[in-house]
Amino acid sequence: MLDPACGGGAFLTPVARRIMNSLPGCSPAILLENIGNRLRGYEIDPFAAWLSQVSLDAVVLPLSRNGGRKLPVVIAVCDSLQRALPHERFDLVIGNPPYGRVRLDQAERARFKRSLYGHANLYGLFTDLALRHAKPDGVVAYVTPTSFLAGHYFKNLRALLASEAPPATIDFVAVRKGVFDDALQETLLATYRCGAPRGLATVHEVTPIDELTISIRDSGSISLPSDPSQPWLLPRTAIEASLVARLAHMENRLADWGYGVSTGPLVWNRFKDQLVYSSGSGRRPLIWAEAVTADGQFIFRAEKKNHAPYFELRHGDGWLTVNTPCVLLQRTTAKEQARRLIAACLPADFLKAHGGSVVIENHLNMIKPIVANPVISPDVLAAFLNSAAADRVFRCVSGSVAVSAYELETLPLPAPEALDGLRRLVECGGKRECIEAECTRLYTGTAL
Repeated sequence: MLDPACGGGAFLTPVARRIMNSLPGCSPAILLENIGNRLRGYEIDPFAAWLSQVSLDAVVLPLSRNGGRKLPVVIAVCDSLQRALPHERFDLVIGNPPYGRVRLDQAERARFKRSLYGHANLYGLFTDLALRHAKPDGVVAYVTPTSFLAGHYFKNLRALLASEAPPATIDFVAVRKGVFDDALQETLLATYRCGAPRGLATVHEVTPIDELTISIRDSGSISLPSDPSQPWLLPRTAIEASLVARLAHMENRLADWGYGVSTGPLVWNRFKDQLVYSSGSGRRPLIWAEAVTADGQFIFRAEKKNHAPYFELRHGDGWLTVNTPCVLLQRTTAKEQARRLIAACLPADFLKAHGGSVVIENHLNMIKPIVANPVISPDVLAAFLNSAAADRVFRCVSGSVAVSAYELETLPLPAPEALDGLRRLVECGGKRECIEAECTRLYTGTAL
């Protein structure tokens, strides 16, 4: 077994204890040699590496006393990503690798190019590394964020995993509080079998009950998409299993409805001196994320710290303006929120009243028509995105707090020709519960 980012030995010490418990009749000296030959840990931080070795020494202390020898040093202080691949391979590569975006030099990018697409994330590199260290029939077992399941920058990593080590189990940690308090993303525990044919992966929901007890609920089995570089649709809970099975056969996407997604162009802290608090010639309303309310309404407001309501245009700033009605959707939401998709229309009359254009800040997505006559109007699209049905589907796709343009554009959608009922309901001011029932029917075939 190898943990290539072993920290203080949280994964190594239980394995050492398991080896001891499984060989009760073995002599202490041979058992110490056995553990020393089977376990390896790499750690870049010298203190953490020392702590990991000390933790192992503490676990095997009874053996050391009776056998008259110490456990061999099994922890190497090194940068796993720079370390040359050894000749030895491992039955199990396990761990909770570090995560976060990282800059790579040319040599590092060349080394990991098979799993890279755009920005590199540390845990993606460590996943690639695990495949290189595992035996042809070995297992990789990692605790990681869920962002690789659908993120654009992980598309090559998904394809690599599907090709070399398809997932066998994927277990979602249902809550962050008390488990991964500092994590902004969902977390999963996954196992991958190197060299196995691509088949069904079982999915579970893991919920801590107390410090010693967890609940594990079966969420069904899934198969990877035919193009595994695309987002992996996965049920987070048992009730979503049948929905995911249906989504796998839905081929329509946002482009088939006549829309595309881009991010609000203004990064406000690069234009601080152009943020102003009053309207006037050459100034345009500045639309912040708080303009899209939790109940799907558009309210022109700038109430948070450093948020000014207007933007002063200068020469060459035309690219910052938006002059067509579109759907605005908040870019950052968490799984604990009632809804991940929070959308509202940018009204045509608001644009007209403010000189025909506005400036939109980049914490909002803009869902804009890409054809002259899209299948449905922005009002109907916003109503659909604000439905519980669409939100449930998005949760089966998205693996991070970011509501990305890529994930929105890959979201499975009903066929355009099925939208007439929804359009009529929105256009005649139908009740919210009727719109919800119709959106549910579009995904499930039955209204709840």
